[in-house]
Amino acid sequence: MLSVRSKSGGCWLALKWQQRAHCLGLCWHIYVLASVSCVALQVFGQQATLEMVGKAPILLTINSSVWQAALAAMQLCGLTEEQALEVGSKNAQAVCRNWLAGGPLANRLALQRCLQLTAGQVYMRHAGYAACSSAERLAGRLLFLQQHGLLHLLVAEKEELLKQWRRQHGFRADRRAAGEPPLLSLGDVTRPDAHFASLAAVQAAGGLSALQAFAAGLESNPAWAELQAAAAAEGAQLLAQLPPWLQGQWRARPGAQRQHGRLAAV
Repeated sequence: MLSVRSKSGGCWLALKWQQRAHCLGLCWHIYVLASVSCVALQVFGQQATLEMVGKAPILLTINSSVWQAALAAMQLCGLTEEQALEVGSKNAQAVCRNWLAGGPLANRLALQRCLQLTAGQVYMRHAGYAACSSAERLAGRLLFLQQHGLLHLLVAEKEELLKQWRRQHGFRADRRAAGEPPLLSLGDVTRPDAHFASLAAVQAAGGLSALQAFAAGLESNPAWAELQAAAAAEGAQLLAQLPPWLQGQWRARPGAQRQHGRLAAV
């Protein structure tokens, strides 16, 4: 056995780096094919699935029914198959979440309403925020901004807009300037309480004390209750539209109804 290992090791070392890379690539290809369900390969196509998993290897640790349901939900909301796979390639967390659960759906609906986007646009532009933030933090804070008349300050390209404003007013683009508008980004909205409350826009609405009071009364807030009900109805509607075979797998998954949307690995 020793001589065999020695010879095989010697052969490996004798290979050029391009040949080694090719061998490793073939091994990876075979591993992915063995790990991903045949149904997934049939539904989304072998090449497209391999490309997505190649860019997001974490998907190999997740039961494929989880991200198949996530991709299917995105397509039901207007994305093409290629666009849904692109979302998964760019942000694996976006397809490792239960998009039929209340939390991610509440975030998605809040983003749709507050930014005036379609469901598909939310998936394409902000899937990471909707998937990885708790509903209390993202959807709840969007309600906070809305109820304090601050939603107009939430913009997609905060830094670029601030640079434009500084140039127009004779300031250096890369330095903060007095009097610049207190714009907000989604990154700001999802930051810890102390950071979010320290922003000029939130300070004008009462700062940390106002934010804490709003959070404490969230469960009794009519707008929050309506959003939760809408998310539950949306989840039930999406589930009913999934292919029957995927509905069965989905209902059988442990924790499939968890509200925060995080599902177990294989």
